[in-house]
Amino acid sequence: MSSLSLAQRLAIFGSELKLDAVPESVRATAKRCIIDTVGVTFAAAKHPLSKRVQSYVCEVYASGEATILGSSKRISPVGAALVNGTAGHVLDFDDTSYTGIMHGSAVIFPAALAATEMGAGDGRRLLESFIAGCEVTYAVALLCTTDHYYDGWWSTATCGVFGATVASAKAMDLSLEQTVSALGIAGAQACGPKVIFGTDAKPYLAGRAAAIGVEAAYLAASGVIGPPGVFENSVGFLHLFNKGRAELGAIDKLGEVWRLTAPGIFFKQFPVCSAAHAATELTQKLLHDNKVGGNAVRKVICDVPPTVAVSLVHERPSNLQEAQFSLPFAVGSILTRGTLDIDSLADGVLTDQNLVKAMLKVEMHRVDELHDEGAPECARITVQMHDGSEISGYLREPLGMPGNPMSNEQFRKKYFDCVSRGGLEELEAALLLNTLENIEQASKVF
Repeated sequence: MSSLSLAQRLAIFGSELKLDAVPESVRATAKRCIIDTVGVTFAAAKHPLSKRVQSYVCEVYASGEATILGSSKRISPVGAALVNGTAGHVLDFDDTSYTGIMHGSAVIFPAALAATEMGAGDGRRLLESFIAGCEVTYAVALLCTTDHYYDGWWSTATCGVFGATVASAKAMDLSLEQTVSALGIAGAQACGPKVIFGTDAKPYLAGRAAAIGVEAAYLAASGVIGPPGVFENSVGFLHLFNKGRAELGAIDKLGEVWRLTAPGIFFKQFPVCSAAHAATELTQKLLHDNKVGGNAVRKVICDVPPTVAVSLVHERPSNLQEAQFSLPFAVGSILTRGTLDIDSLADGVLTDQNLVKAMLKVEMHRVDELHDEGAPECARITVQMHDGSEISGYLREPLGMPGNPMSNEQFRKKYFDCVSRGGLEELEAALLLNTLENIEQASKVF
C-alpha cells in the first residue's frame, strides 16, 4: 500500500466498502447523523440564505430529479447538493466531529443523496455511500491534525470535499480509477479560510463543498482526469494547506477504526457554534438549579479552553451569523429568555435592549489549562449576583456529546421540531422518520 498515493488509498476504501462489513454501532450513528441532518435542513428551508441559494440554483443549474429538502422543486444533482448543503449548515444546528474540528454530515449527506438519486440508487446505497464519505472526511481531517484548523482553515470545507467526492463516486458506482480522478478534481478546488465565520459565505461553502464532490464524480465518470498526487505532491493539498504535515496513521486505520463512533459525533441542542454549548448549558443549569433569574445576575465569567476562544470570535455581534459565534450572545440569550433555540435567531433580536444589556454581563477568558483532548469545548462558569453571592460549576461534555448523548426522546423531539418548521405535517414527519430509521430497507428515500 505504501507505493500508492493517498488518493488511491482513499479510493480503494470507498470503492470496496460494503455495508455488511460496517459494525452495527457505526450504522446506527450514521443513521442518526442522516436523521439530524435532514431535520436541520428542513428547519432552514425558509431561511433567507437558503431561499437565495435555491433561487440562484434554479436559475443557473439544469433541471433534474434530485431532491431539494423542504421544497417540491427538483433540480440537477450538483444544484441540489449546493442548496441542501447550504441549508444544512445555515442554522449551525448540524452535527460536529472533533476529528479535525468539523461538520461532516452537512457536506457529505447532500452529496450522497444527490448522487444516489442520480444513479437511481436505493436507501442501502445511500447509507453505504454516506458512511464511506464520512470515514474518508474524518481520516483526511486527522491526516491534517487540528493544526490545519488552528492555522485558519475551515476543515468542514477543505476536508469535506474529499468525503463528498467519495460518497458521490460510490453512489454513482465509479471505478477505482475514476474515483481517484474525482478526488484529484475535487482536491484542486478545496478551500475555506475561517474569515468566512459570521457571514453567509460559511454555510454557502458547506454547500459548495458538497456540490464539488458531486460534480467531480460526474466529471470523472465522463472521462475527465484529475491529479492522483493531489495530496502529497510538492504543490499539492498537504504542502499548501498544511505545511507538509501529515499523520499517515489516520489513513492506515480506515476500516479498522470507525471515526463515526471513535471519537463519535456531537449532536447539538442549540443552533450556534458547538464551542458555545458547554458554557450555555451550564449557565442555564446553574440558574435553574439555584432558582436565579437573569435580572439578579451582575456578571457571568466564562473560563474556556483555546478551541472555544478561537471559535467564538464575535464579542459584540452585529448580525445573526456573528451571533452564532458569540458567547455573550449565547449566554445572554439564557439570561433574557431562559433558552437558546431557533426563535432566538429571529430578525431584530439583536436590537432587543434586554439582550444587549445581558451580553454586556458576559466575559470570556481563555484558560489554556482547561484544554482537554477528549472534550476540547468544555467550560467553567462563575455567575456573580448583584447581592454579592455567586454560583459556579464546570461542564466537560454538554448534552449531545458522545460521552453525554441525547436520549432517543430528546433526539426525536429535535427532529420533529425541525421538520415541522420546514412545513412537514406530523404524519409526514413520522413516516419520513420511519424511512430514515430503516433506510437500508428503503427502495427510495424521497
